[in-house]
Amino acid sequence: MPPAYHGDATKTTTAPPSKRSIQTDPKASGDFQIPTAFDSALSNNFTNSCATFFKTMLTSETVTGCHPFSLMLRTSNSLFKASKSFVRITQTLETMCAANSTQCTVGMNDLARQLLTNDACKTDYDNNNPQVVQAYNGLISYEPMYSASCLKDDDGDYCYANAVTNTTSEGVDAIPYYLPLGVPMHSGARPTCNSCLQDEMAIFSQYAANATQPVSQTYSSAADTISMYCGTAFVNVTAAPLKGAASTSTVAFTPTISLLIMFFFFLFQ
Repeated sequence: MPPAYHGDATKTTTAPPSKRSIQTDPKASGDFQIPTAFDSALSNNFTNSCATFFKTMLTSETVTGCHPFSLMLRTSNSLFKASKSFVRITQTLETMCAANSTQCTVGMNDLARQLLTNDACKTDYDNNNPQVVQAYNGLISYEPMYSASCLKDDDGDYCYANAVTNTTSEGVDAIPYYLPLGVPMHSGARPTCNSCLQDEMAIFSQYAANATQPVSQTYSSAADTISMYCGTAFVNVTAAPLKGAASTSTVAFTPTISLLIMFFFFLFQ
């Protein structure tokens, strides 16, 4: 049994030496382009109507204007590459967090509803097409992912930027960000017990009681794992009560984890 953590969450401090070296890396200079979702070749295994919907969705004003972290995290090669640089991922998060989250949430939920129609991707979704399921989960989880990805520590650094570039944790600190997309956290994961993790899990707990959100399938087990390492008072081990009704249609949730491996491949190259 690992030692339990007691006391307040440790505050995320100024970037450690390994991170500061990334900040001053000359490779991080030059023009920067915001990452995009599904920026590698899409599968040909779509119905015609779904392929058309994807093209419309990815070029829509909602997606191009909101820069959804939730839609990119599992599907964007350019985001994975940006995550290797503290400067690049910070620039990315600044752009994402500048979006009007209220308007973007409405737009993302509308796209999620469209995706499930017969004229779009219902057949593909029902057949568990991985990219379609990833797209749907990314659309409906926009709001919790926006809130979590825009968290900052006491030094004004984005928590996700700290997590994904923290070489001492070997990528484990970034794993909880996948919970809203339906990706479970394995029992051996041991993220750093800091205020960023505590605040992030507090956000996710507010959505975990909503059965239409993928995080409803992943939160409890992750909270149990974190409590084992960080102490029983560190996070809510059960989802917080719902504050309002879901804004999207209730559908069966089908988690997929195929692109999580790709994340670590790009992160540690």
